[in-house]
Amino acid sequence: MTKWEYCAIKGISSSMRDLHPTYPALWYFGEQGVRIIELKSQSEKDEVAYTLAKLGLEGWEMVGGGHDGQISHILYFKRPLPE
Repeated sequence: MTKWEYCAIKGISSSMRDLHPTYPALWYFGEQGVRIIELKSQSEKDEVAYTLAKLGLEGWEMVGGGHDGQISHILYFKRPLPE
């Protein structure tokens, strides 16, 4: 049976014109809890695009998305755990 690991990009502005004061963050979910990396940059749009490309190169597949209950979006990813 395939085992999976998961991550998410949280806090992506609903409108790139209306950036909110918090930064998007990359959340890695694991057995020890959550590891959070803030995506701070001059351009939220560029940082999110860079992070999406990096996740793809690392084998992550986007499996869902939506609103995180605020004015921002969240994207979910998974990839098989190494055996």
